[in-house]
Amino acid sequence: MDHQRSEEPDRSEPVDPVLRAKYVDFCSAQLTEVFLSLSDERIYDLVEEAARAADLHPGSLGFKAMVRLVTQKLRDSVPLPDFQVWSQEYRANPERYDVYLMGLWKESLPGDAAENGSGG
Repeated sequence: MDHQRSEEPDRSEPVDPVLRAKYVDFCSAQLTEVFLSLSDERIYDLVEEAARAADLHPGSLGFKAMVRLVTQKLRDSVPLPDFQVWSQEYRANPERYDVYLMGLWKESLPGDAAENGSGG
C-alpha cells in the first residue's frame, strides 16, 4: 500500500474508538511483521543509523531503547495507509484486514467499547 500516513483523522466526523484502535493494531502488526523478518545484522544496522540520527551512542543503549529506535525507523519507512484511507477500506472489506489484527485493539479500549466491537 502506497498511502501517506497521517496522524490526525479527518475531524469532520467523530472517530469510532474501536475503529481507531483496530487501525493502530493493524499498523502495529505490519511493523511487527517487518521487524521480525529482519536479520540480526540488519536490526543492528538500523539501531546504529537511528542512534546516529538522534545523536546517541549505540553502545550505551539498552534493549528497549534499541527496539524503540528500530520501530521508529521502520514506522518512518514502511508504507502504511493513513487512518482515513484505512477506515474507508476497512469498512468496505473488514475481512481483508481482520486477519492482520493481533487483538491489541481490545486491550486499548474501555470494557463496553471492546465488548460491542463496533466499527467493523
